[in-house]
Amino acid sequence: MVGDGPYRKDLTRLLPDAVFTGYLAGFDLAQAFASADVFVFPSTTDTFGNVVLEALASGLPNVVSDQGGPKDLIIHGVTGFVTRAHDPEDFTVHVTRLVNDVALRSAMSTAAHRGVQSRDWDEAGRRFWSIPPG
Repeated sequence: MVGDGPYRKDLTRLLPDAVFTGYLAGFDLAQAFASADVFVFPSTTDTFGNVVLEALASGLPNVVSDQGGPKDLIIHGVTGFVTRAHDPEDFTVHVTRLVNDVALRSAMSTAAHRGVQSRDWDEAGRRFWSIPPG
């Protein structure tokens, strides 16, 4: 698990066989993305989700909450899953499905990578301000 936060101590206790890298950046973060199969991001307070875009660009299907900005970056059932906030069972069902279904994970991986290829700041501004391309 990459990252750090207020629940790390509890997660370390609950998942004694998991590897916790702590905060990563640069090459180390890129290597972690390249080594992963799924990106899970249960945050309900993230306003945009640059890390979600990075994961999608790395070809990782995402599992995110239906609260906060990342939900707007995921096409449910195509590039990942949007789950009910504060519902560990719903989150677990979707993560487990991706972990166990190699074909689904592969299809979502391709869709995730392809889906962010056109994203850039101009496109983001047009979407935000509802400005037509041109």
